[in-house]
Amino acid sequence: MSDEPVRVSDHAMIRYMERVLGMDVEQLRAHIAEGTRRHQHAPCVRTLGARFLLVDGVVVTTIEGRSVPGYDVLVRLIRDSEAKVA
Repeated sequence: MSDEPVRVSDHAMIRYMERVLGMDVEQLRAHIAEGTRRHQHAPCVRTLGARFLLVDGVVVTTIEGRSVPGYDVLVRLIRDSEAKVA
């Protein structure tokens, strides 16, 4: 038996939120999409109490709304996100 912690995939997290917590994930997705729609060509949008990082019109991550990421942090997040989207 390994002492390594069990990893939980994003898919498992989403299904847990839907099936156990009763969250409507698609409604949440639509809410974020609508909140960021006006600014979809900006790299970082502050709305809905959060900051959303966008790459080519796709919201790729969320940052706590009161945080102001520095330029180097935004560049790293964009590069990491572009690698995942590609």
